[in-house]
Amino acid sequence: MSEAIKIQEPVAPELNLTLPAKLAGLWPILAPIALALVFILTRLKFGEHGFLYDGALTVLALVCYISASVLLVTNLWVKEEVLAKFGLWTVMLGYSFNLSGWMIRWIEAGEKEGWVDGRVWRYYPLDNLHALTLGFCCGAALATLIVIRKPKYRILGALSMPVLSVVLTLGIALGNEIRTLQPILDSYWRPIHVSIATVAYGVALMSFGIAFAYLLKDGLRSEAIAIAVLLFGVLVLCTVDSQPMTGRFEVPGHASYGLSLFIDKTSLPLRSTLPGVGPLMVAALLMILGSLAFFIMQWQNRDEAKRKIGWKLFYGATILQGLVLALVTYHIANANKLPVNVSDRAYTEFSPWLAKQMQQQVPASQQLQIAQNWVKTQGAGLKVSFNSNPVEYGALFGLFVALLMVWLLTSKRQEVNNSLPALNSLDSLLYRTVGICIALLTMLLITGAVWANESWGRYWGWDSKETGAFVSWMAYAGYLHTRIAHGWRGRKSAYFAVLGFALVIFTWLGVSYLLPGLHSYAE
Repeated sequence: MSEAIKIQEPVAPELNLTLPAKLAGLWPILAPIALALVFILTRLKFGEHGFLYDGALTVLALVCYISASVLLVTNLWVKEEVLAKFGLWTVMLGYSFNLSGWMIRWIEAGEKEGWVDGRVWRYYPLDNLHALTLGFCCGAALATLIVIRKPKYRILGALSMPVLSVVLTLGIALGNEIRTLQPILDSYWRPIHVSIATVAYGVALMSFGIAFAYLLKDGLRSEAIAIAVLLFGVLVLCTVDSQPMTGRFEVPGHASYGLSLFIDKTSLPLRSTLPGVGPLMVAALLMILGSLAFFIMQWQNRDEAKRKIGWKLFYGATILQGLVLALVTYHIANANKLPVNVSDRAYTEFSPWLAKQMQQQVPASQQLQIAQNWVKTQGAGLKVSFNSNPVEYGALFGLFVALLMVWLLTSKRQEVNNSLPALNSLDSLLYRTVGICIALLTMLLITGAVWANESWGRYWGWDSKETGAFVSWMAYAGYLHTRIAHGWRGRKSAYFAVLGFALVIFTWLGVSYLLPGLHSYAE
């Protein structure tokens, strides 16, 4: 038997509470659930015109989550108990709005079909990626509340809530259209399986926040954190104007960026250029590449001058990315006033598609002219909306939040480290959250296999999402195996938790937009 198995796990003192104390500490969890129940009953009582609909409640939840992020991050430097308490309360209120909005979507789906089917699980709000994202955020908010209800761990919300805000922003950008469930998926296993997924993903998000807190407390170099975020920035800015489903990836060196056009709520493979966005993106990308280069050079010889230049470029990239996000948001908010401005490059890619849709033999030499005439003819019927490119918008928002968080966390690193719990407490808490996460992921795989057999006649088919879920499970299993069998603790284990969450994000989102399969919600 490995000697590592005999090592006794450290126990956080705050977790060793009496039963009455534990019950008394549950009010931050039970109170928002009770309030959400009041909202749901009110909606049932007064109908769709007498109460807020799911979209409004979701926006209110986002406002609360962003407010909680600001309060808790500020509390890293400003040691005021009132900030921590208000942060907790806003998370609780946001969870109430989030949960009630998600459940009211269940009611709206049933009302849309007139509750023609007595099986209420048919209308369970997991019909598309938007609904799944609402559930994901509910699971993440619940996991966060369970952890930060203890005063000593309240500061950890400063690391989980910004990520949660980005996820919910993406969910809103995806649109809240209710879709009719495919008959082959109509099973009571659907709410069981996908509900487990939402909670598992939420716990994975919280474990990521704890792992990141451990890395900060353990003294991981600020430049290492910056390099990781800068690499993410390169990935985002080099792919936001690409078409991964067709294999086209292109650096935005053409200095133009556009959003997809819609006609009669149908998305077209045609983009309208947004004025001023492309050059800002190129400038931000150059800043990111420059900062990355100086940090890498500084890493080799510890040159202080290169380090300072790297950070100045990093701050510049953060500001430019904020301007990119603000300008894109402004154009989307004024989409009705935005003229259709299609670049020659966009026409070149759109014209073969249009010729195919016309089901006519159009010579290649005439396709471009036909496409230009078609766009002119449609005129006012072509629209840009907030839902034009939701994943790209979410990526741009996520990049800005990541850059800003690194700026804030590293500018006063010592104060941040002093605010975080002790390393042994963080390590113990991470071990418990990962243990819960892998248990939920195991249940996810099992229930998914049973549901797949009922719907498609096989338990496992190596579908892209099945494979992604299994790889995510393997990452967390690696955490437990190396810890129990080989005695890994601390930083090495924290890296496993970070990797696991990255794989969870790819499984949740990347599969739908990058890889075709039975689980894709992007159609």
